[in-house]
Formats: sequence, structure tokens, C-alpha cells
Amino acid sequence: MKTTDAIILAGGKGTRLQGIISDIPKPLAPVNGRPFLDILLSQLNQVQAIQRVVIAAGYKSEKIVERYHGSAAYRFSILFSEERDLLGTGGAIKKALSLTTSDSVLILNGDSYVDADFEGLFRFHGENHARISIVLKEMDNANRYGYVTVNSMNCILRFEEKHPQEMRGLINAGIYLIDRTLFDQVPENRVISFEKELLSEMIQDSAYGFIADGKFIDIGLPESYRAAEQYFT
Repeated sequence: MKTTDAIILAGGKGTRLQGIISDIPKPLAPVNGRPFLDILLSQLNQVQAIQRVVIAAGYKSEKIVERYHGSAAYRFSILFSEERDLLGTGGAIKKALSLTTSDSVLILNGDSYVDADFEGLFRFHGENHARISIVLKEMDNANRYGYVTVNSMNCILRFEEKHPQEMRGLINAGIYLIDRTLFDQVPENRVISFEKELLSEMIQDSAYGFIADGKFIDIGLPESYRAAEQYFT
């Protein structure tokens, strides 16, 4: 079985949640008494191909290290890529990649969850000879996230900004399977956004959208964070 390393982007401060949580990184925000990051790690624990997970931690990274260092709760090893100065999501991935060894690397946002068939994603990525595969989710109101357009073969054509009115469409669900060489040209320790500055270039080179049928939730806003309590009951 070919193994795939995973990176969880867990550097967020959760500014918009400061009235609800305080003094902890956003991925540690409790959902039904359990840190959200626990939920993501438990999801990955069901994927046999994943043998190593790197947590890319920034804001109050010591709290994440304290919780998961030496943990025996999961069958994979957990490593930590700590940012002393926040590098943005692109810089965080570049730094964390140094702790991975697999040719393809799974990347997850630490503040969102989608029921996705990871084994299906790995097959889809290989069958399409993709350099980047992005998990997409159809939403009734995709306006908050922006829209992703694909062709009949699910090849990603473009990302679109929000529309004047609410529309149903595909969104980027925050899970990526990438060829590690995509980051070869990204300088070390550069502050850069993966979503805003790198993805638009990367989709020009064999990028596909893997559509997930399961539920999706993020905890970025107070209302969606509160909704997570019901989602995970």
C-alpha cells in the first residue's frame, strides 16, 4: 500500500471567534467538549494510507504541541511544524513539507470538516494523473466561499468571486491532494496565502475537483461554530 503524509493547517487565531473562545488556537475550539482538531485526526485515523500527520501550528502553537505530543490515540505518528512568525497558509505548507516524505501530500484546513471518501480521492488523483486534486462540495449558498467551476471531466477551470445574489454551486471544501513538487518554487519562510496567491497558478497544471457527497461544516464564524455542536452529535 502506497502511503500518503498529511498536513493539517492549524495556525489560525480565530479572530472572529474571540467572543466565544479565548486563549486557544481556533483548531482547538471545543465542539461538544472535544477539540475540533481531535475530530479531524480521528477522521484521518480511518484512512489506512496515512502513516504520518504534520500539524502546522502558528498562534499559540505550544498548546497544540502540549495536547498531541507523544499521543498514542492514533495509529499514525504526529509531527509539528511550528511557526514563530506566521507565514500564511502557503508559507505554512512550504515549511511543513520538509517533515513529509511522500510524493503526494494530503492537506487539510484545520477549521473545516467534510465527509469525504479519502481512498476514492487517492484513486481519482492517480487515475487523472493530477498534480493537485481539490475536494469540492455543492452548497445551496456558495456565496460565502466563492465558486469553483469545473468541466465535464471535473478538471478545474477557475475560481470565481461571490455573486450579487445567492447561488447554488461548488465550493472549495478545504482538502487538497498535491504533488509536493508544486511547492518547489515557493521560497522558504515567505509569507504567502495558498488560497489567494498560489492556487490560481496551480490549477493551470493538471488540477481536478473531487466532489464530496457528505456533509460539510466550518467553524470560522460564530454561527457556523455553534452549528458544529449539532453537526457532530
